[in-house]
Amino acid sequence: MKKSLIFTLAIGIVAVTACKKLPDGNLSDIIRYEETPMQIKKGRAEVSTAINPAGSSKPTEYKLLKIYEQESGKDVTDIFLKTYPIKIWTKLYDSKVDNTIEKIDAKRKDTVMTALSINKLSGSIESNENTLQLPSGHYVFDLEIKNSTGTRIFPKIGEFKLIDVPLFEVPAIRSTVAMKVGAETTTKSIPSDASHIKVEKLDAKENKIIVRIVDKNGQPFNPKAGEVDRRPLAGTAVGFLQTMQDYSLTTTLFDDRMEFTYGVVPFPLVSLGNGFNYYYRIPAKYVKFDDSLGLPYNTYSCNARFSFQAFVGGTYQVDVIIPQVTRVK
Repeated sequence: MKKSLIFTLAIGIVAVTACKKLPDGNLSDIIRYEETPMQIKKGRAEVSTAINPAGSSKPTEYKLLKIYEQESGKDVTDIFLKTYPIKIWTKLYDSKVDNTIEKIDAKRKDTVMTALSINKLSGSIESNENTLQLPSGHYVFDLEIKNSTGTRIFPKIGEFKLIDVPLFEVPAIRSTVAMKVGAETTTKSIPSDASHIKVEKLDAKENKIIVRIVDKNGQPFNPKAGEVDRRPLAGTAVGFLQTMQDYSLTTTLFDDRMEFTYGVVPFPLVSLGNGFNYYYRIPAKYVKFDDSLGLPYNTYSCNARFSFQAFVGGTYQVDVIIPQVTRVK
């Protein structure tokens, strides 16, 4: 009798369990960011690595709840919820086609948004140029995460550092090559390094790049008089290697400089195929190489390459310094 009763109870428990609907899917306890803290560069449009859902059922949605100073624990969410005006793209930008402000603005719209947010579907941190308005520091944050199993809060699941970085970059080291006139496969490299390019932001009023190409004594070559030219493609190919002119809205030549206006940041936004390098040539008759190089006057052109990319709008002056070279007027 006792065994029969136990058997009957067991059957009943199985039946009740079978009738109870179990939740579909899984929301993992170990959802995490693999990079911690994430580095957020102020003033730049960037997307961090995504969160690791650790086997959680998809789709999974992520919502930013709170942000705290890492050291003090102070809640600073309100600072990060402030919105700022910004232009966002509505269509794909093409520097070869979108060569006026009017064409660029036709592909953008004005809106307001926070400088930093969490992508709803990936958990990535998305930042834009308005992070310049936020205080630098080390922060932690809470997320609300939900999927088919329900919604949970994950306290202090992520960390990031807002760090100050330059408003521009020089991605590649300066280079200078002397090329023999009429036999351009005969070349001589002139050692150049990071000290041979100097960049300064002048103001924030106008989006313009001022480029001066100067000799070892600081004397600028004269683009307006033809002392600075575009560098032809190698061999029998027709055309030129890329210059800043190819990315700009307008190009104006002066006695001592070139000025380029631009309409998007970062500038350039997308490479035309050779990084963010710009190639220029000083014809042989305008340059005297140092005697130590063994290059007779008026037999070699001087070919300078430099790189530059601005992440925040404004006016920048770029001085491209050519060592072991003197300008001939």
